[in-house]
Amino acid sequence: MKKALTTLGGAGAVALSLAVSGAGANGSPYSPGLVQGWDGVRASGSDVRYVTLGTPTSTVVATIRVRTGRVLRDRILRGVWGIPIVAYDGTTGGLSGDGKTLVVAAYGPLPGEPGTTRFTVLATKTLRKIRTIELRGSWSFDAISPDAARLYLVEHISAGASPSYRVRVLDVASGRLLPRAVIDRLASKGIMGGQPATRATSSDGRWAYTLYARSTRVPFIHALDTARRLAYCIDLPLTLDTQAQMELRLRLRDGGRKLVVRQAGAPLATMSTESFVARAES
Repeated sequence: MKKALTTLGGAGAVALSLAVSGAGANGSPYSPGLVQGWDGVRASGSDVRYVTLGTPTSTVVATIRVRTGRVLRDRILRGVWGIPIVAYDGTTGGLSGDGKTLVVAAYGPLPGEPGTTRFTVLATKTLRKIRTIELRGSWSFDAISPDAARLYLVEHISAGASPSYRVRVLDVASGRLLPRAVIDRLASKGIMGGQPATRATSSDGRWAYTLYARSTRVPFIHALDTARRLAYCIDLPLTLDTQAQMELRLRLRDGGRKLVVRQAGAPLATMSTESFVARAES
C-alpha cells in the first residue's frame, strides 16, 4: 500500500465508513474491551490518531491526521483486531510513551475456558508488524513501557461481579512472559480485584494510574511504573457505592506531581505521585 492515502480502497473503504459514523466495539464480559472506529488512540502532543477499522475477516490499522481526517498510512491485518480500552470510562491505550510502537489486541476466551488471546505489536512509522503474541487463556492489554520493551497484560482468572486477575509482564523482544506477576511492593498477594473505572497516564508514558472500583470496599489507585516494573496500590479515603466509584475520573496536575480524583468535575481527593499519600478534599 502507499504510505500516504486520502482514501482507502477495497476492504478499507468499508472500514472507513464505519470510522466516519463513529462505530465501535466493546463486547468483552471480563475487561473494558476493544474499540474500532474513529476514536482509536491519540499520540500525546500530536495531531495523529491510530485507529482500527474492521471487516468480518480483516482489520485496517490506519494513522489519521486528526485535524483534517486524512489517512497518512494504513495496513491490513488478517482477523479482527481493536485498540485496547484500559478503563470503563472509554480511555484507550496501546501506544508507547515514545510514540514509536502501537499494540492492537483481539478478544480471547472467557476466564477458565479453553482458547488463546492474541496481541500484535506494530511500528507506528510504517505500521510494520513487529511481533504477534498468542497466550493461552483470557488476557487483556493494560500498559506498555515508554520504550515498548515490555507489555503489561492482565491475566483474567475469574469474571463476574467480583472479578479477579493479576498483572503480568511480557518481554517484547522474546515474546515471553516474565515469571512473576507485578504486585504492590508492600503487599503479599499478586491477585487483584475490582473494576478499572478510569485511567490517567504521565506525559512520558512511564506511569499508569488506574482507579479501581470495588463493591464492598473503598476505591483504590493502582500506580504502575512501567519502566521499573513496580506497582503501588493506594486506598482512597472515599466512602462511595460502586456506581459512584465508577463515575470517578482522574486528572494529573502540577506537572504530574498530583493526581486529582474528581466526580462530575468536582475534586473529591488528591494523591501525591511522589509520596503516594491520598487525602480527601475538604
